[in-house]
Amino acid sequence: MKKEGKLWRISPHVWVFPLEGRRDRPNLGYVLGEKTALAVDAGHSASHVEDFYRAIEEEGLPLPSLTVITHWHWDHTYGMHAVHGKTLARAETDAILKRIRETYEQDPGEGERFLSSDPSIRREYAGGLPLKVAAADETLSEERTLDLGGVSARLIPAVAPHTEDSLLILIPEDRVLFVGDAALGEFPSWRMDYAKMRALRSKVSLLGADTVVEGHAEPCSTRDFLEGLW
Repeated sequence: MKKEGKLWRISPHVWVFPLEGRRDRPNLGYVLGEKTALAVDAGHSASHVEDFYRAIEEEGLPLPSLTVITHWHWDHTYGMHAVHGKTLARAETDAILKRIRETYEQDPGEGERFLSSDPSIRREYAGGLPLKVAAADETLSEERTLDLGGVSARLIPAVAPHTEDSLLILIPEDRVLFVGDAALGEFPSWRMDYAKMRALRSKVSLLGADTVVEGHAEPCSTRDFLEGLW
C-alpha cells in the first residue's frame, strides 16, 4: 500500500518512492538484488534524495550503489550530486547536464532565474537549498544489461516524444518497466510528435512488462499505459 514519504513495494525486487505534485517530485525507483541495489532517477534536489534515502533506511534496505537516469530534466537529475554511489546516464543526457552546469557557472543569474521560474521549484529550493548540477559518473550509448544478483536491469535507449535522451529501465524478472516522462509531449511546448509516440508504443509493447512506472503517475498495467498513449 502506498503511503506518503514511504517506499511502496510493487513487485518482489522493486519499490517506488512515490511522486509528490506540490514540489513536482517524480516517482523514484529502487531495485534490490542479492549483490547490489539500483535507483532509478536522482530526484529534484539533495532534499529529495535525503527523503528517498530515509525511506530506504526505514525499510532496513541498503542504499543504492548506482543511480540510473531516465532523462535530463531537473526534477529527475538535480539530486545527482547528492546520491550514494555512482550515476549512469545516456551520453546525450550527460552532454545536456554539462551544458547546463557550464551556463550556471558562467552566469549565476541563470540559476537564479531557474529557481524562481515555477512555484514547484521555489518550494523545492525554499530555505536557500543550493542548486547544483552534476555530470554522470558513467555514460552509455547503447543498450546494456546490469546484473544486480538474482535480478537484472536492462537499460534501453529509446525514441520518445518528451526528450531526445529517453532511457527505459526494464526489470525482466519482475516484468516492471520504468519509462520516466517518455510518454509526455515535448517540453516546454508540450507538442506531441506522433511518429515518436508510435515508436515508443512499439518499443514498450515488445518488452514484455506487466507494470509501467512513469515519472508523474501511479504505476499502472502495461495495457493501461499503452491504451493511454495518443
